[in-house]
Amino acid sequence: MLLAAALGGCAETFGDPYVAPGKFRFLRRPDIAARQDTAEARHTELLALMERSGAGAVNTFVYGPDLNNVEAELRALQQTAAEKNCPANIAKAPGKPEPGMGPIH
Repeated sequence: MLLAAALGGCAETFGDPYVAPGKFRFLRRPDIAARQDTAEARHTELLALMERSGAGAVNTFVYGPDLNNVEAELRALQQTAAEKNCPANIAKAPGKPEPGMGPIH
């Protein structure tokens, strides 16, 4: 019983089994934001697919592993953003301008 209590405190020290420790540590702030947007879009997509299928077994075996990976990635990205003191709404690098939208002279 004492051994179980002692080992219970160590369970959190191993990290997330779905994401390598420090996977996003070397990303710049705009890259972290872009990855978060991509992961959030995939998370939303998976939840919609799971809702549409409605089958518990299908959700568990087909969508469950991918959902676990995406959720772990989101947690790791949020942790990395917090460690780098990223603002909540990171300004992303501007994309290519639309054709015909040159500077006004």
